[in-house]
Amino acid sequence: MSDSLKKPVVVAVKGEKSTLVRYAADEARRRRTELVVVHVYGVILAEVGAVVSTTASPHDDAEAQAVLDAAKKVIDSQPDAPSARFIRELGSAIEVIEQHATDAQLLVIGADEISWFERMLGGAIARYLAGHAPCPVIVVPPIHDLSALYGGVCVAIDDDARAAAPLRFAFEQASARESRLIVLHVVPEGLKTPEVDAERVSVAEVLAGWGEQFPDVVVTTRVVSDDEVVSAAARASEESELLVVGRPRRDLTAIRAATPRLTRATHCPLAVVGEGYGTVDRFARTVDAGRTR
Repeated sequence: MSDSLKKPVVVAVKGEKSTLVRYAADEARRRRTELVVVHVYGVILAEVGAVVSTTASPHDDAEAQAVLDAAKKVIDSQPDAPSARFIRELGSAIEVIEQHATDAQLLVIGADEISWFERMLGGAIARYLAGHAPCPVIVVPPIHDLSALYGGVCVAIDDDARAAAPLRFAFEQASARESRLIVLHVVPEGLKTPEVDAERVSVAEVLAGWGEQFPDVVVTTRVVSDDEVVSAAARASEESELLVVGRPRRDLTAIRAATPRLTRATHCPLAVVGEGYGTVDRFARTVDAGRTR
């Protein structure tokens, strides 16, 4: 087994998020690896010209431990529960979670549920980590029933040559879940029919190569224009178990420009995958026959 496959799945919890914990436990079990549950708490105090320090009261400590105890109870109730470690840590949520993600093969976090004022202050934790964490990130919206997720895996790509990472992740996930794969092929607005047909052929050739590596995955393709990326992806998420996109970067394509908005617009979990994914190590394509659908 490669070193990356020995790395754990990390889930960051805030409050009693039982669905989030169950989802992360399913991922760890599917990957046959350890689950690390992280809860960050404390009040950050900064003095002008001084080092930032973090403090917490005994009451804060007790509340933090209660969050981890609740997560442990959820995991222990799962069939074939993965081995798990529980960490409560004082500090800045983004900094602590990003540090733990350095040693993870996957980070699972909850979607941002914050006010516009908190967002203005930089409080969008999921949005930041989706764009900066050193491993793939799955953002889980407030889902109350995991069994409501159905319809397979969906991945949004364009003609960008750097679509290899989200495609690999999507094929791996579809294979591990024994699910179909829907490919949203995004084309520039206003293309004429011959140009769209040429785009279709190009993507079909790319998908054929992936199909040889994942012959068990049934693939269907849908073409959407780049001005409809968010709405098309949001609609697809209503009938999917997982939506996969590439990580935003400076030279934004339509999909990557839409990624930050999708962290709050999707109805199913959203996987955000960086360009370096899969260049050396690959996800172990193991299927959990007793997975939660």
